[in-house]
Amino acid sequence: MEINMKDTLRTLRKEKNVTREELAVHLGISVQSVGKWERGEGFPDITLLPAIALYFGVTVDTLLDVDKARVEEKIAACLEESLRYRNQGENEKNLALWEKAYKEFPTDCRVMKELMEAINREARYPCPETEAQRIIALGEKILETSTDNSLREDAVFFLCHTYESLGDKENALRYADMGGSMYTTRDDLRASVLTGEEGLVATQEYFAGLIMLADLALHDMNHKTDATPAERLARLQTGIDLWQTVFSDGNLGFYAHNVSRSYATIALIYGNQRDEENTLRALEEAARYAVMAANTGDMEYTAPAVNRLTNKKSDNTKNYKGNACNLRLSGLTWQGYDFLREHPRFRAVVRLLEENREQ
Repeated sequence: MEINMKDTLRTLRKEKNVTREELAVHLGISVQSVGKWERGEGFPDITLLPAIALYFGVTVDTLLDVDKARVEEKIAACLEESLRYRNQGENEKNLALWEKAYKEFPTDCRVMKELMEAINREARYPCPETEAQRIIALGEKILETSTDNSLREDAVFFLCHTYESLGDKENALRYADMGGSMYTTRDDLRASVLTGEEGLVATQEYFAGLIMLADLALHDMNHKTDATPAERLARLQTGIDLWQTVFSDGNLGFYAHNVSRSYATIALIYGNQRDEENTLRALEEAARYAVMAANTGDMEYTAPAVNRLTNKKSDNTKNYKGNACNLRLSGLTWQGYDFLREHPRFRAVVRLLEENREQ
């Protein structure tokens, strides 16, 4: 447990309008000792703590900032447990964790933000009204009370998307306009400022994030208007081409999940057309990349554009249980595939996914 007495002691002195000299005289010690305590270079002898606390009219725990340290420890433990749940796709357990934490720490903006995200993960789109209103209340409270830019950005993100899911375009745009432009993001600015190896890592992280966003935008295009099948297929293929170009050596690791998802969507489009050959080909590619994603552990990427990036499996999070193969298997239950369900290639896809799914 970290004790932060130096800040507390300095604050108490200023609130009581007491100088270091006055405190030192009262305690019968040197003013230099008080200075060291306030610089964090040491602590008072344990026998002096009750006298100091009594002088300022506080408890010893308050003087040592122990209560705050305990809060920090508990929240850190919650964050660690939450990461394990999200890594396993345990949305219900994650939500229960933050519901409990919020009851204990109802004014902590970090807890509010995590609860917003947990509610959002567990809810289905469009977000149910009752859950949406909880997210909105939490987000607005964060914006009212927090000065932490990161927490405020997360609140704006969830507020925008929650209002959008409710069909409230006016409020969704109001919060959307609070976000920064793509040219003034933290990741972009840090990548510009940092140099050397540190700068290369930051730039590659930013670049990989841009590819992720581009891929998401291409998927989103297909839901904006009634695009033709050819247009939808072309957009999805563009996203696949981006991933395959950036990860030019085929080592996509964690990002193989994104390519698998695109091929699975392509299979749905061809399946609607009852195009047997193209449906099967897309399903085979979806399965191949799902297996790649499912078998990715801690690793280093090797393509020149991303060869400073690494993947740590324990840091990956998801909204579903199992791995990418479990997800693809669930998609194969779609009735639109009934026309080829007995085809040997379809059965081979099922077997491959079953062999690599998480039990």
